[in-house]
Amino acid sequence: MNLKNCTPVLFVKDASKSRDFYAGLLGLTIVADFGGLNIIFKEGLAVWQIMDGNMITEKLGRSNIESSQNTSRFEIVLETDNIDVVNKKLKENNVKLLHEINTEVWGQRTIRFYDPDGHLIEVGEAIPVFLKKIYEEEGENVEATAKRTYMPEDAIRHILELES
Repeated sequence: MNLKNCTPVLFVKDASKSRDFYAGLLGLTIVADFGGLNIIFKEGLAVWQIMDGNMITEKLGRSNIESSQNTSRFEIVLETDNIDVVNKKLKENNVKLLHEINTEVWGQRTIRFYDPDGHLIEVGEAIPVFLKKIYEEEGENVEATAKRTYMPEDAIRHILELES
């Protein structure tokens, strides 16, 4: 079996509202917009408006799909080179936060928040960004960086483009 093109899909109540949130606020790039009802983003996410008569709606039930009570079973994860800019934009737009910027146990700074349908989203510092910071904090010691970030030394050398 040769499966291809895995795209996480969020079922949403209002695709135009979600388009504005993901493309307008978060800056994702729209690669396909099917009548304003189904939107695919270059970054690997799609939103599909819940529609009566659709097999998914019929099988799962519209109220189950629309329930914002079932939102924390998964999260969408994005990365950024500047989490402080993301944080500022979220606050300026009164986006509901799960938590403020937090430094995870492995050293990456993250923020988690909800989209208009209550889906949980995480934005974290890009791996090279936080690895470089920790590498410098650890006196440019790969072994200490690996211990602190739980990443293999070879991966750190590769990501930071260090000589072996």
